[in-house]
Amino acid sequence: MDYEQLISDIGIQPLQLYLGLILGLTFGVGASLSHFCLRRLVVDVSEFKMGPSSHTWLLGLGVSLLATQLLLQGDASDISEAQIIAAGSSLSGPIIGGLMFGFGMVLSRGCSSRQFVLIASGNLRSLVTFLTFALTAQLAYGGQLTSLRNQAQDLWRLDWPTSQLYEVLPLTQSHYAIVGLLIVGLCALPLIKQRAWAHLSGAVFVGLAIALGWHATSFVAYHSFGAMVPQSITLSAPAAQNLITIFSLDAPFVRLGAGLLVGCFVGSALISLVRRNFKLQGFDTQHPMRRYIVAGTFMGLGSVVASGCSVGAGLSGISVLSANALVTLICIVMGGLLALRYKG
Repeated sequence: MDYEQLISDIGIQPLQLYLGLILGLTFGVGASLSHFCLRRLVVDVSEFKMGPSSHTWLLGLGVSLLATQLLLQGDASDISEAQIIAAGSSLSGPIIGGLMFGFGMVLSRGCSSRQFVLIASGNLRSLVTFLTFALTAQLAYGGQLTSLRNQAQDLWRLDWPTSQLYEVLPLTQSHYAIVGLLIVGLCALPLIKQRAWAHLSGAVFVGLAIALGWHATSFVAYHSFGAMVPQSITLSAPAAQNLITIFSLDAPFVRLGAGLLVGCFVGSALISLVRRNFKLQGFDTQHPMRRYIVAGTFMGLGSVVASGCSVGAGLSGISVLSANALVTLICIVMGGLLALRYKG
């Protein structure tokens, strides 16, 4: 098949929107089915246990790692231009940003992706948190917080040709695929024993959405001569970019990001309708607005400083073996543990 001609006929911009919708819909359905959230794993870690929520998140990670490494084979799957594995990466950014994101994630009782999914079920607290997250991320990308972001990232930079793990550690890509398979087996078995089919299927959907994102965008990039940058699911950049698009006629419309957000919302709303769990939830004395605004600010700034959120780094980044993403994930967990101690 002449893929170059097919892409030309569809158009690179409409194709990005269609891809975003498919990826977002798959992710939204999976995340809503399984209550997918890194915060739940952090809580289990703080209590020295492994519950269904922890197995669910780790299963999603394992599926994304395994499927991505299997799909990224051949010339048409080159992701060397992906930002998450760019050369000369910051190490201070993932550390500082990860700690900030993890702290905010626990304060708001959910990571940014979980907050977005909950909006579809009528959670107004999540709406405020996510809007604050998006606004702060935009300020860090290209607004008044840009200098603060640059200062944090410039504290410690690494002069590596690439930040992928197999360039740093004596392991091949095949070894990491095996690691992914082991994670899948170890986490799927407890869920199967507990008959937690929604958690199991949802986590698989999430992991496959991440892998499909890398495979599809790298494939299009190869056959369109670099018209698209290889990437997968993340929420901080799409939220920030499309927020500024709403308020500025001159801002570019980021079609892949817009598709991701719309698809994720639609997928989450579908599950909410099927389960009939739509319920408006607002603020009260136990859930004050200021707490969620602070949490959204921490997550928004942290995700940009770290160059990834719990999904963008924790799943998408690690699935392509980004060393920086692994540091970000570890620091998100540490930041969450600090927040649990602070709350206690």
